[in-house]
Amino acid sequence: MARLSALLPFLLLASCASPARPAPLDIVASDLVRERDLAREPGLVKEESPVTESLTESQSQTRGAPPMQEPFPIPPRNAMVWRPGQSLAQGFLGVSYFQDVSIDLDGPGRIDGDEGDLDELPVIGGGGQWKLGGDRIDFGIEGLLSFSGRADAAAFVVGGGGAAVAVNVDLLIFELYGGPFASMFLGEKARVYGAAGPLLQWANYNQSGNGFGEDGSGFGAGYYARTGIEFVLPSRTLIGFGARWSDSSVDLGGNLGDLEIDGLQVLFTVSRGL
Repeated sequence: MARLSALLPFLLLASCASPARPAPLDIVASDLVRERDLAREPGLVKEESPVTESLTESQSQTRGAPPMQEPFPIPPRNAMVWRPGQSLAQGFLGVSYFQDVSIDLDGPGRIDGDEGDLDELPVIGGGGQWKLGGDRIDFGIEGLLSFSGRADAAAFVVGGGGAAVAVNVDLLIFELYGGPFASMFLGEKARVYGAAGPLLQWANYNQSGNGFGEDGSGFGAGYYARTGIEFVLPSRTLIGFGARWSDSSVDLGGNLGDLEIDGLQVLFTVSRGL
């Protein structure tokens, strides 16, 4: 007992000098509580490692989850989408290069306009194409009107013996024409088209000079065929070039016979979807 009582002060000092070491379970528990508190704080998002994300994707594919897909294909920015029932308005400006412009007179002889400059007439007009169907190749109906004319154009009155006398001619022509068309886009930047159909025509003719004064007007009919190519701008407007061939006959009445016109028009076109 005496020895224990003598060692008691030293044991008390040793216990105070060495601090108590916490158990490993307490360390794990405190770390879990800290992680839980951090997860609950606003604005903090737990980031997953790439390995975890890849595992998640592989698990979803294993379970049969469908991959993410676009609901429908999105056309390019400049691609033209022309649906059935929609129309395409077109305006044009150009020049006529007729192969034949002639009038048969009641008496011997005729008026020849293509020997002068009556066969070159400025033309302006416009209309539209209405799509009825088609996927790769569009088809539908078109309708257009145009004005052309010239004042003081040179022509010649050719007599029965072959003698020619120069005259001045004022000619104004109004046309209404239309028919079926076919169109096809070449990629996303261009389209080609072709059309044909009947043509209605009204003409006003006035001739003067060298005692050969005549005038007349009337209606006639004929046919046309045209084609062209257009290029798509970023604004979805189309610009291009076209050509039209036509053949028509107009009864001018009076001392004048029929005005026969056939030949080519060269056009600059501007189109826009409505």
